[in-house]
Amino acid sequence: MKILLTCLLTLSTIGLFAQQKKVISRDTINIHGYIYDNAGKGVNFMRIESTQLDLEHNTFKLGTYTNERGFFELKGAKFNDTLTVGPDINYDLPKYYNKGSRLLIINLPRPKVVDNSATPFLIIQKRKYPKVTPSFTVTSAENKTDNNIVMANAEYPGGLSQLELFLKENIQYPESALKANLEGIVQVSFAITKDGYHRNFKILRGVSDDCDDEVLRVLRKSPNWQPALNNNQPVAMQEMISVQFKLTETY
Repeated sequence: MKILLTCLLTLSTIGLFAQQKKVISRDTINIHGYIYDNAGKGVNFMRIESTQLDLEHNTFKLGTYTNERGFFELKGAKFNDTLTVGPDINYDLPKYYNKGSRLLIINLPRPKVVDNSATPFLIIQKRKYPKVTPSFTVTSAENKTDNNIVMANAEYPGGLSQLELFLKENIQYPESALKANLEGIVQVSFAITKDGYHRNFKILRGVSDDCDDEVLRVLRKSPNWQPALNNNQPVAMQEMISVQFKLTETY
């Protein structure tokens, strides 16, 4: 009798555990592919994420990262799925809809460029020859933080107020432009490397050789910047600075 009772209790316990175990059925596929930048180069350490929850805990979204060749494998994604790429500070990234494809090639859009063309640095000068005191209008860029992933634009040391002061103390309205009554906007693009160095200056829009060279001269002598951050790691980023030369009747 004791032996029979023990067996019944054991079977009852097994049945209880079996009832507690939850089985989840999902229609999933394994996706592999590549993520390329607009130049056709594989993008390293770019996250791609499914709307599917992870298969082990059913809590977090399923995701993975690309390797140095831009290759990724995403196991257990939904058959019809909307995939999220990033976040990445260099891109405005859309969502990608996948309809059952096991091979996915994603070509990223052109990197976004940080610039102040909407409110260019304004240099005002009377139409005579007093000492130039530039005036500037600037806007600030805010850092973004999401789930401990820090994203931040490249920044001049001390922020835009210090950049304004630096330009104000150094840019001079060229006398040739004063004599010719020249006005307009000089727009310059350049890269801030992941080490904070400024490189590859290029005039995108100019007023005159002297005005263009004056802006380049001052920017090139500026100190190193704080590099941009993406996923807490320093990355290169493209910058664009606009300087407006403007003459007034009064000073």
